[in-house]
Amino acid sequence: MIVRGGSIIIIQRYGRLLINALRITKEVVIGRTNPTFARRLLTADSKQKFTVPVRPLLFVTSFSLFSAKQKKKESPETIKMAEEGVKSLSETIQHADQLFDENNFQEAYDLLQKYPTQETYEIKWRLARVTFSLSKPQPSPRKEELVREAFRYAEEALKLNDADFASHKWYSILLDAKSSLDGIKERVTQLETVKKHMQRAVELNPNDPTSWYILGHFYYGLADLPWYQRKIVSTIFATPPTGTYEQALECFEKAESTQPNFYSMNHLMLAKTYQALKQAEKAKQFMTLAANVAVLNEDDKQCKEEATKLLKKM
Repeated sequence: MIVRGGSIIIIQRYGRLLINALRITKEVVIGRTNPTFARRLLTADSKQKFTVPVRPLLFVTSFSLFSAKQKKKESPETIKMAEEGVKSLSETIQHADQLFDENNFQEAYDLLQKYPTQETYEIKWRLARVTFSLSKPQPSPRKEELVREAFRYAEEALKLNDADFASHKWYSILLDAKSSLDGIKERVTQLETVKKHMQRAVELNPNDPTSWYILGHFYYGLADLPWYQRKIVSTIFATPPTGTYEQALECFEKAESTQPNFYSMNHLMLAKTYQALKQAEKAKQFMTLAANVAVLNEDDKQCKEEATKLLKKM
């Protein structure tokens, strides 16, 4: 047997010596001296080959495998550190999600920023989400700074993991938000890319109501484009992206059925879409829900204000 490193050869040699020693003992005890005994003992550690019994070879092989496992086995300290790292990440994102759900966006942001390994997907997309939420009530230029910061996190998250719906969802949201800061032409230019990532988010997780909402908002935006923006779209694209109120309604209804009352803005968009489709009764129903929302964050505030104004005109 040839094994690099020599560990098996050494063990075999000591094994052979042990076998010969046992044979000596046997022959001395029972008085059966072998004429070739001395010569074999002297050459036991030489390069001469012997026929080795099966059982010792099995023992050597087993010991070798056991030793290899011992060498590869991580120390208890390494295992403990790894477990603590996983536990720390799990606890961090759980706490950050709780803070986000409670609308404590600054605390969630600070917590995520303190995590020692920033190049972590679960940290990156959550930073994108919470930074975007922080931008909403801010005046310019702070709002623009936060939107661009949030987009960088979304971009990095997508590079780290493009197989998860959250990376596509927040990339699409923030690409649209960032491009809107760069002018109508840039926003229109990015429409197909935004749409592609929105659709990918829905494909990866059809049970996420927010993904359906943003796709519906995209279709509504295209259906509701003013004439001058339509002209820009047709100038940029040979085949402009299209969207209809019917497509938007399908997405908003899907979002609501997936998780009822998950987002006040979904009620507002349902109302506006029904209104565009001349379904006045349903439009008024959802507009009333939107106008009566309890204000917990900036989105709720915007929803309530817009719905209240529109409800008065209905």
